[in-house]
Amino acid sequence: MGESCPHCGAAAIELEAEGAIRRCRACGRSALRGADAPNRTASAAAAAHELATMPSAFATANSPPLARRRPAGPGEVPILPAAGFALLATLLFYGALRWIPDTRLAELFVERGWVQYAITFVSSWALALLAAKRRRLARERRMLGRDWLARPGAGALLRPEDVDATLAHLAGQADFDFDALLARRLVRALRHFQARRRVVEVVEFLNAEARADEGRIDASYGLIRVFIWAVPTLGFIGTVIGIGAAVGGFSTTLETASSIEGMRESIESVTGGLGVAFDTTLLALVMSIVVMFPSNALQRLEEAFLGEVDDDCAEHLVRRLADESGAESDDAALDRLVERLIAALRKRDAAGG
Repeated sequence: MGESCPHCGAAAIELEAEGAIRRCRACGRSALRGADAPNRTASAAAAAHELATMPSAFATANSPPLARRRPAGPGEVPILPAAGFALLATLLFYGALRWIPDTRLAELFVERGWVQYAITFVSSWALALLAAKRRRLARERRMLGRDWLARPGAGALLRPEDVDATLAHLAGQADFDFDALLARRLVRALRHFQARRRVVEVVEFLNAEARADEGRIDASYGLIRVFIWAVPTLGFIGTVIGIGAAVGGFSTTLETASSIEGMRESIESVTGGLGVAFDTTLLALVMSIVVMFPSNALQRLEEAFLGEVDDDCAEHLVRRLADESGAESDDAALDRLVERLIAALRKRDAAGG
């Protein structure tokens, strides 16, 4: 009579027919009589207390990104700031060309029409995105190689009941970046382990996350690939414009064939149009190469980084998880429960007979 219900906590538990089954008068639910009931109640109360203290533990400088906004995917960087930086770089570059007006470089970028400006801006935008991705990759790499899950005074193995305390410990570390790929992988895997309680399912979850991150890394290069395609296209547009101007100048040359001076001016317009055609193609091909090689190299680095994240999770997370099925599988626990229920029902029938 003095025991509390493991479901509602009310001190209204009563024993039925001196058996092992107890029923609560407050909530009407049944419970088995045994020494593990107080332990379950105590662990449930401890878990509730741990969960109640989590908001204050997570109220640190690192936790707001998880609560306020969706974190960026692997390899994703802000597009508009990169565009602003590219515009500024383009303006500074053309401003510097004003100091060397009578050079081949200035002629190539300045005196060949609007296409050269567009090629320069688009290429600068792509390079700015690559620089931002490289900077983010360097920041992500600083998370590797550290045992973030080690807690002072904690055991060697991590159990599902320890997940909340571990997350609070992570939130209390000033250099733990919750926006980093490794941090998100660890947090999500811990939550999955807390819910599923099986190490093998955590491993499957990590494998699925690794495959998804590979797809996200590849998708993050979508805009850069568009720019790599757009730069030669702009060059071809400039080529068409230049050839059109040359053809128009050639028709003018035929009309003014009677005048030597007029023919000289018309021929200059023809050669000027051909200069626009070839120079825009030259600049477009060079800039596409300048963007393409760093893009491919950086993508290989990010793919290698994903492999390092997988190794880090296997080393510092999976090896620490306590597989409860090693001590007592769920099937064995269910068999014990069924046997106790059958024994209790037999005692009840015997007492009633």
